[in-house]
Amino acid sequence: MGTKYDNLRSKTIFDFTRDEKILKDVFSESAFNEYRENKNEFIENYKNWINDRAIVNSLVMYSELIKNKKLYTSLKNEFEDEFPSIFSDGI
Repeated sequence: MGTKYDNLRSKTIFDFTRDEKILKDVFSESAFNEYRENKNEFIENYKNWINDRAIVNSLVMYSELIKNKKLYTSLKNEFEDEFPSIFSDGI
């Protein structure tokens, strides 16, 4: 049985949270306002609107905001070779 940190390539921030306080810190102001206007449509289309780098960046930001080392480490293990500039020295 897998964990929620398996298969991160198929996940977005919405697989982990819908907390508006967190999403406001992760998204740009315009993206956050668009999310608030029509949440269901935004979530449904989110992966089509942005690239993989932006998805990974939002997940890293989320892991840092909530200080979740396990998620951060899982993301780093899976994506650091592709997107090294996203990862800092850790949380």
